[in-house]
Amino acid sequence: MLYEAKHRDLTLMLTGDAMISQRLSSFREPPFEALVGHIRNADAAFTNLETAIRERHEGFPNLTQGTPMTTPPRLLEELKWMGFNLFSCANNHVTDYGVAGVLAMLAHLERAGLAYAGIGRNLAEARAPCYLDSPAGRIALVATTGFFRPWNRASKQNRDAAGRPGINPLSF
Repeated sequence: MLYEAKHRDLTLMLTGDAMISQRLSSFREPPFEALVGHIRNADAAFTNLETAIRERHEGFPNLTQGTPMTTPPRLLEELKWMGFNLFSCANNHVTDYGVAGVLAMLAHLERAGLAYAGIGRNLAEARAPCYLDSPAGRIALVATTGFFRPWNRASKQNRDAAGRPGINPLSF
């Protein structure tokens, strides 16, 4: 049996860092609307969510050498409105608000129903792929980062410990 997905090409939109801090759906400039159209027309629209998704009371600023990045959870709807449907969370800002911030981000991503990879409640979750089903087929994403501080890594879980929430580290 041939699946319908085998009869068409897969269209991917790959973007860089998303550091959203305000509503985007109110903008009407033609170049912006054209960009949104390209994103929406892709089967999979990927971005790196280079921020901590959290409410103000969720987590505290972690030790960092730069500016802690944060985005209110309500703005996830703006990214969905633009057409983004596949997110990497493995980056140096997702842990800017500590373990509590990572756990809050996981809850907000799951509540929004987003396909994301690269962070988790433990190392197994952080390493796990996410899947996006599209009319052109299933897309898997594994996300990792080589730029992190040692305490940002998720850790292994075992019988005695649940593991540490954090990023999927890539190290040598």
